[in-house]
Amino acid sequence: MKSFVKTSIAVALLSTALFANAAEAQQKIGFVSIQEVLSKLPQARNLEAQVQDEFKKQIDEVSKIEEQMRGLSEKAQRDASILSNTERLAMEREMEMLETTRQLKLKALREDMNRRGNELRDQLMTDVMRQTQAVANEQKFDVVLQSSALLYAADSADLTDAVVKKMTGGN
Repeated sequence: MKSFVKTSIAVALLSTALFANAAEAQQKIGFVSIQEVLSKLPQARNLEAQVQDEFKKQIDEVSKIEEQMRGLSEKAQRDASILSNTERLAMEREMEMLETTRQLKLKALREDMNRRGNELRDQLMTDVMRQTQAVANEQKFDVVLQSSALLYAADSADLTDAVVKKMTGGN
C-alpha cells in the first residue's frame, strides 16, 4: 500500500512537471501591419517629396525643354504664313531634336527617381523591421508575423501602434 501511495505521488509530481514544462513552452506570438505602419509614418509620406527635391535640377531641365518646345510651336503657328519652306523645315527639325532630347532626359530622370525612391523605401523598411524586432524584444514576444499572413489574431497581439510610436519618438 505504501508503495502504491509513493508511486501515485511520483506520477502526480511527474505529470505536474510535464504540464509545467508544456505551459512554459507556449510562445508569445504577435503581429505587425507593415502597411499601417508605413501609412502612419511621416518618413514614408515624405519619400516622394524627398525624391522630388533630390532631382529638382533635372526636373527643371525637362520643364525648360518643354517650355522651349511650346514657344517654338507657338511661333510656328503664329508665323506659318510668312515662313519659307526652309525656315519651316528648320523649325520642324529643331522641334524633333527638342522632343528627342526631352524624351531621353525624361526616361533617365524617371529611372533615376524610381531607383532612388526604391532605395529610400528599402532603407525605411529595414528601419521598420529593426524597430519591430526591438519592440518584440522589449515586450518579450517570441515570434512576430506580418498581419497579411494571419487569418485571426487577438488585438492584444498587435504591435503595430508600438512600432509606430517607437519610430516617431512617441508622437
